[in-house]
Amino acid sequence: MKPYYYLLLVICLNGSLSFGQVKFFKIFTDNGYDYGQGIVQLADSSYMLTGSSSSFGDAPSQVYLMKLNSLGEFQWSKNFGGVEGDWGRRVLNWNDSIFYVAGYSVSPVSGFFTNYLWKYDAEGNQLLEKHYPHAGWDKVNDAIFTADSTIYMVGETTATPNNNLNFYIVKTDQNGDTLWTRNFGSSGEDRISSIKQFNDTTFYAVGEISNSDSLLTKGVILKFYSNGTISWVKQYGKHGNYGLNDFFIRGGNLYSIGKRVHPSFGDLDEYRLTTTMEGEFLEEFSDHFTGNIFYEQVTKYGTDGKVYIARYRQDGFSTAGSVDVAITRYYDNLVWNNLNVDVAFLQEDRNCQIIPTSDGGAIATGYLTLDGLGGSSVYVIKIGPNDDFPIVNQENLESIVSISEITAVLKSDFSVYPNPSNGKITIKSEFIESVHVNIHSVLGQLVWTGEVLNGTEIETLRWNKGVYFVEYTATDAATEMLKLVVH
Repeated sequence: MKPYYYLLLVICLNGSLSFGQVKFFKIFTDNGYDYGQGIVQLADSSYMLTGSSSSFGDAPSQVYLMKLNSLGEFQWSKNFGGVEGDWGRRVLNWNDSIFYVAGYSVSPVSGFFTNYLWKYDAEGNQLLEKHYPHAGWDKVNDAIFTADSTIYMVGETTATPNNNLNFYIVKTDQNGDTLWTRNFGSSGEDRISSIKQFNDTTFYAVGEISNSDSLLTKGVILKFYSNGTISWVKQYGKHGNYGLNDFFIRGGNLYSIGKRVHPSFGDLDEYRLTTTMEGEFLEEFSDHFTGNIFYEQVTKYGTDGKVYIARYRQDGFSTAGSVDVAITRYYDNLVWNNLNVDVAFLQEDRNCQIIPTSDGGAIATGYLTLDGLGGSSVYVIKIGPNDDFPIVNQENLESIVSISEITAVLKSDFSVYPNPSNGKITIKSEFIESVHVNIHSVLGQLVWTGEVLNGTEIETLRWNKGVYFVEYTATDAATEMLKLVVH
């Protein structure tokens, strides 16, 4: 029997409610590779989250849609997709009753990644799915839903004469039917990273473009209209290779953030750019530090003229030399404001989206890699108003809450039940001889070891709440492992 896994919620720090301020940090994980990619807030301050996960067992990766309440507590999740890889990049909210997930999926026809759009009701029931077959590999990097009920998906495509990347924009109606597409760019590698709507008819996007003269990569800003007309495409970055990842609009200017490759040292630096609404250059800054540190996402928040920037950080201060996330406060003119919170675990941690929240704070999602929690894990961090940061610390792991009672058989020949456990587990084994079992906590502590047969009972009442790993070895069989949740 094919094993099926259910995504688990790891609460790293209970959501705190103090003087009306909400902040929390949570991890969602299971045995596979789980990624948080996009998040949106509802009118009641709850959240919808999307991304990709291999923990459901139905494919190499599937799209999921997850509902959290205002404290970040799990409500439900649904997984969708085909038998190949699927990625949800952004979740879009239509009046809290309809939700779209924009992403990409391996096409059953071409075998290439193509843009995909899934539509759901408020309970996560799928209403439609659309894929947009193309001659090349397509990838959605950002998407928005507009007041006139249309959807814009932006990213990149290899449907070009030389198979290099081009800018790619797809506009659809509320039913996912294509209104127009735009595939354009240089002869080199071009991509769009972020899109914003300025008014009913005007849109801006940022990314990177190959300069035809120098053959270097430059930051790029595009202006286009709702009818698909491209107004202008302008390049930025004086010396070396540059890229723009995100931006915001305030006070009649565009403020863009991204990266540059240092021309002498070759590492990645932070890059900040200010232009007029017509793309006229005003100023740029690039900060060099030893290692790779650059900007990935930005959001305005509150009302006092500040922004949060999520930074990629791999330097002498990152954890064990790995990639960390630093969410840092800046003034809205992109001047550093000396306050940040880090998501810094032992392996790669990346932020994928950050948005403002209705209470004057912000919320972000991404993924982290923590020993003992499968491949990678989804995180959600909620910053309260007035820069009220939650504590981010793996030692604060307190409890695990399963998304649903795990009734599916995790292994056809060996399993434990009930899972989650609330005091006792029973072994179900199809092996004739005894099986040797070691049970470790998520921090690696051995809590139980011994030989078991079918029907063996193990008391868990005195164990701390959390995730445990049941490692079992049968005679002449390989060692296997499954995950146990103790309430």
